[in-house]
Amino acid sequence: MLTATEERLLNYIETRAMENVKGKAFYKMTDILEHAFWISEEKSYEVLKNIISRKNVGNSKNEIINEYIDMLKKGYGSIQEQVDVFGGDKVSSIIYTAERRLKNYEGGTFFDILRDIYKIPDEEIMEITEKYLEFLKSPLFVFRLEKETFHKFLESDMGELDKQFDRFVNLWRKILIRLIVYNLGG
Repeated sequence: MLTATEERLLNYIETRAMENVKGKAFYKMTDILEHAFWISEEKSYEVLKNIISRKNVGNSKNEIINEYIDMLKKGYGSIQEQVDVFGGDKVSSIIYTAERRLKNYEGGTFFDILRDIYKIPDEEIMEITEKYLEFLKSPLFVFRLEKETFHKFLESDMGELDKQFDRFVNLWRKILIRLIVYNLGG
């Protein structure tokens, strides 16, 4: 039985894999595995042999991806290693950083939170707000702009998730560069 964290990470792996092959056509079945999961050609042949020995799958991207996810569930490979191949658990990193910043936040508008907590540049705020509002669902004309739904939105949109993660990583790079320059007497 998988833990809640492992289930969440498997969902992330599946979403990322589907995004990696979206709109692409493949000649070989191993190409699907290579592009979807960023694994080597040798490993993709090994995985494909294992899939074919267990089940008759067509040349469908979704079937091959789902079978590899099933293999990860059953312990064929490490879920954490696959997440690391994709650059780590970006969702948890974003949530942790945002929570830490919110503790010291003194309040403001939704746009202030996007600007100050999530470090979204002013020129991108309206675009991400529009995407976020399209993501929200409600049977009434009542919407709550909450950090939980914003994090779910980021988790559902791999492009925005990557952009947000890069914002945080680039901010840390800038801070480290400033510290290095400062310590060198510059």
